[in-house]
Amino acid sequence: MLTSEDIFKLIKKERNFLGNIDQYKIKISNSDNFDRDNLIGVYKIRQYSATRNGNDNLSQEIGNLILNLENYSNSKLRFVSVLGKKYYGIFFLSENWNEIIGYLEREIDESEFTSMNSID
Repeated sequence: MLTSEDIFKLIKKERNFLGNIDQYKIKISNSDNFDRDNLIGVYKIRQYSATRNGNDNLSQEIGNLILNLENYSNSKLRFVSVLGKKYYGIFFLSENWNEIIGYLEREIDESEFTSMNSID
């Protein structure tokens, strides 16, 4: 398994606006793998909910994630979350940690950061 620094460098290549690693909490999933087909099902439901709630931007972002998951040829993925003062991102990486398959991200406010930061 790669270190948090290695994973952050990979994520930063994809999302180059991120600052230095010391500005973020990086959490790498303890689970060995996430099943691609299960994730597709979960995110299709979430996309439907976003559409029903009128959140077209979120629906489109989830649609892009689903498309990337469907185009991934292996069945297992890795999960990493990145939390900063005004940023939260979840990233699905290839089984061997060398490629970002898809992600969802958003800006958060100070109160959300405080509550998310206390969940450890």
